Amino acid sequence: MEPRCCQQWRPVVLLLVFVSVACCVSDNYQHLEGHQVLVVEVGSSGAVKHLLQEGLLDVLDHSGPSRTVRVSPQTVQEVKTALREAGISYSVLIHDLAAYLREKDTTRAPRRNRAEVCVSSSCPAPLIDSYMTFQQIEWYLTHLASHPRVEVTSIGKSVEGRDLWLVHIKPPECKGDGSLSAFLRRLKAARESKRRRAVWLEAGIHGREWIAPAVALQLIHNIVQDCSAGRALDIYVVPVANPDGYVYSWTNDRMWRKNRRQIPGSDCDGVDLNRNWDFQFGVGASHNPCSEVYQGAHAFSEPETQALSNAMLQVNRTGKLMLVLVLHSYGQLLMYPFGHTTDSAPNTPAMQRLGDIFAKSAKESHGTVYDVANSAAGLYYASGATDDWAKGELKTKFAYTLELRDKKTFFLSPDQILPTSEEVWNGMKMVFVALTPERGI
Repeated sequence: MEPRCCQQWRPVVLLLVFVSVACCVSDNYQHLEGHQVLVVEVGSSGAVKHLLQEGLLDVLDHSGPSRTVRVSPQTVQEVKTALREAGISYSVLIHDLAAYLREKDTTRAPRRNRAEVCVSSSCPAPLIDSYMTFQQIEWYLTHLASHPRVEVTSIGKSVEGRDLWLVHIKPPECKGDGSLSAFLRRLKAARESKRRRAVWLEAGIHGREWIAPAVALQLIHNIVQDCSAGRALDIYVVPVANPDGYVYSWTNDRMWRKNRRQIPGSDCDGVDLNRNWDFQFGVGASHNPCSEVYQGAHAFSEPETQALSNAMLQVNRTGKLMLVLVLHSYGQLLMYPFGHTTDSAPNTPAMQRLGDIFAKSAKESHGTVYDVANSAAGLYYASGATDDWAKGELKTKFAYTLELRDKKTFFLSPDQILPTSEEVWNGMKMVFVALTPERGI
């Protein structure tokens, strides 16, 4: 029973929480005043690749033959001239990104007819009506750590000293199943526990892609709650791989992608953590700190990628890491390695088959189509990413980048959290089934 004094103060506490969230996002559009979003009919990608590497534009999606790109007011005329000279047509989708975002206000959806509570003393489930601040995510993980199947540990610190949280969800032991077959399964699982199959899910390596951590948190909640999901699998989830970038996208710049590394001798900050991994380092990335795909001073120069790779190495030593899936947005595309070449990676047919299983099951939820394709088949080559490193260095059989909803806009409203999570969950359940040893995929 909660003390009467606390009951009296609860509405005030909740109000303060909501006010603090509003304050966090009230000024994160200011840096985007005058920025334009263009729809570019790519055709030949050479000019777009050059402009990206030089820090003159920012590619937002992987949604098809045309691409949406963000351009600052300082470079917009130079970019448009370069596109025209390259014979690439474009149209202006958004004339002032700050004004557009202030009008849309994609922080939270209208409240549903039910209570969602996430405060330090009570955060039993991730929110589905609102994107969660990093503080709220930590509150939820603190609550989650009390579950008997779950271990929550910090695997390292970010540039600014925030924790990189890893959630380990152990295989379930379903109550009420006392059959001989269930006993034999448990006995077999105990014998194989030292080399049990493992799954690694990562989200939020790009700060601005809020839907990725939101879906990762929903996946964690569903896996823990569903006794039948993930049988015989150790599941590891990093819901926010770039906490500094995520926080900065709430407080200062809604479109912040990189980490918060201060670059000596440069007016620009941040390293693209998804170009910093030590596999084919530098392909499709940039040496220019002002580029959104700046690779860093050297491979694994950043504490975030060091911590993530060390944790993945440890998982692979103690278990058999079968699947690495990295959540991004947007474009509704499940991409498999490699990003630096269109040549086939090992086990490409198997990756295509498992990808098709995911896409078919995900579509059954809301009719959303996820295409399955090679990473390098799109706009430009890109390596130094988590999935390529997992495939190239760890020899992980299945490795993917999943670009989430949708195909129209990067700025996914909070009412899309639940349907996006539902379709990804339905796809992942069938993937988990396919990864069990008896399926032999």
